[in-house]
Amino acid sequence: MNVRFAERSTLRDVRAYRDQEPSNAEGGSRITFDLSSNELVLPPLPTVLVGIREGLSRLARYPDPTARDLTEEIARHLCVSADELAVGPGSAGVLQQILLARCGKGDEVVYAWPGFDAYPLLVAISGATSVHVPLTGSGGHDLDEIRTRISARTKVVILCSPHNPTGTMIDHGELHSFLHSLPDHVVTVLDEAYVEFDRGSNPPGLPVFLREHSNTVVLRTFSKAYGLAGLRVGYAAGPRQVIATVRKTAIPFGVTRFAEQAAILSLRSEVELRERLAAVAAAREELTAGLRELKLPVLPSRANFVWLPLASATESFARTAATAGVKVRAYPGHGARISVGETEAHRVLLAALGQRFVEAGSEMP
Repeated sequence: MNVRFAERSTLRDVRAYRDQEPSNAEGGSRITFDLSSNELVLPPLPTVLVGIREGLSRLARYPDPTARDLTEEIARHLCVSADELAVGPGSAGVLQQILLARCGKGDEVVYAWPGFDAYPLLVAISGATSVHVPLTGSGGHDLDEIRTRISARTKVVILCSPHNPTGTMIDHGELHSFLHSLPDHVVTVLDEAYVEFDRGSNPPGLPVFLREHSNTVVLRTFSKAYGLAGLRVGYAAGPRQVIATVRKTAIPFGVTRFAEQAAILSLRSEVELRERLAAVAAAREELTAGLRELKLPVLPSRANFVWLPLASATESFARTAATAGVKVRAYPGHGARISVGETEAHRVLLAALGQRFVEAGSEMP
């Protein structure tokens, strides 16, 4: 019996997330170092590892579907109310909840491009249409152009700061001015997945920011600075009426008890986290310096990765890295993103690029 499956129209031109990406090989080369996903190369904080081991005996039980303990811990940490928070399976999972709560067929979501490569898929799942706005020449948001793309159909604007994949920050004054200029029917999602790398473990000012911008939701994650990518936990902070709707779109039991406990312990480990952030920043600057010595066009970064605007040379650059056993993230036609990794990974990559420079002369990369 043949059954015709009617696929949602917004999904026809998108792929499952990274379904075409090779697991360990690129052009026949075996990958030794993966610098493509902005993962932290360090393990979770020592305090967190102890807490996870102690929870193994509770695997047969469902977690709290409201993640109440973590919600209250985040509220204390950020000095906001618990009903201004929604917790979910990573910031991508919470963003999907926001889009499902706000968007449907005929709606539009505006964001800078290139950007986080899950954005197009998550928008398509909600039934809305993506509106891409090119980055500026310096890798930042073109807020004026984003403003011109907003229409009556726009339900959400996504801003990412530090931006993925370029590592640039949105100027605070320009951000406030932009948010004040938006119409009331638009909710802005400020994706701060990498904010700890720029401003420390507990960026200040969130309660004041949310009061001043009542149509803005701030999105954060424990996957990056806290090193919990494998546990999937993130959260959104925003207006009570928006957050209440966002919670309705959550997958039941989407945040495991392990993830909840690990996130709570992470928030209580400020000293350990600050030491880790300092180490990542030092490694980032060393990688940046090494790339600049090779005359490569690397942008200053405020995250745990660096961006090279390579345009048409992007794929060639990625192949050179892969041949040496290092996987980077290529955005064809735009540039390459390199996550901060192990010292040895940086050494191998820079050596391969240096050899390519010797072979190609001024045509590097």
